[in-house]
Parts: sequence; C-alpha cells; structure tokens
Amino acid sequence: MNVLPPFWTLVETHGDELLVHARRLAGDEAEDVLQDALLRALRAYPKLRHADHLRAWLYRVTTSAAMDHHRARKREVVTDDPPARATLDAYDDGAFESLIEPLNETARTALRLRFVDDLDYEGIATELGCSEVAARQRVSTAVRTLRESFA
Repeated sequence: MNVLPPFWTLVETHGDELLVHARRLAGDEAEDVLQDALLRALRAYPKLRHADHLRAWLYRVTTSAAMDHHRARKREVVTDDPPARATLDAYDDGAFESLIEPLNETARTALRLRFVDDLDYEGIATELGCSEVAARQRVSTAVRTLRESFA
C-alpha cells in the first residue's frame, strides 16, 4: 500500500497541466472548473486507498468538474431582460375544498397549510400552535383518511 503524498504537493506538481486541461474543456471558465475540481479532489483525497495513478485521477476529477459545469451552464439562459415576476394563478375551481369537505376543521386547515399555502411542517406547526411532529401527524392522518374514503 502506497502512502499518499500531501495534497498540496499534487497541486504544485500537476496544477499547471490541469489548468491547461481545464482550458481545453471549459475555455474562459477554466479557473472556476479547476477550483471546483481541486475542491472535489481535496474532499475525496483522504478516502483514497492507494497512491497509484494520482495524476490520472486528478485529470478525471477535472474532466468531471468541466462536464458538470458545462451541464449547469446549458440550463442557464442569458438574457438582457429582467426575470418576470412570479404571479399566483388565480384559478381555483373549488375542487380541493370539495375534496377535503368531509374532514374535520383541524384536518382541513392542516391540508390547506401544507398543499395550498405550501408551508413546511415547521410553518404548519407555527400556524396551528403545535409541535412540528404533531403538524406532520395531522397532515399525514388527513391524507390517510382521504385515501381510505376514496379506496
């Protein structure tokens, strides 16, 4: 079993060639890609079991970071226009209210807070004046009751 050299030694030894590799893969974003790659490598480094092929491993980590960076950039749409403000859909045909009508008021309120107001369980607990566990239980029980009534 080979002993791993200090991580900084790898960076000093291979950093320049990794930057050239990152430039081939990511162009102007090479420094960001290399920084991300070295951070990933540093986090994984203590878990490596052997010191064989460390240069190839660093190239692979850099290539993966460049691919991930490219995928993330593809999802971004650059535009000069400011983002549109999100608006709430005013459409409400009452189907949800008619669905939860058979439940007691506490269950209906818990479901409204969870699925209409989109609150997390901490927010539901605050609104209902109960613990987070109790809020989770109320939502769960109400959903289970609805499932059973439609089964």
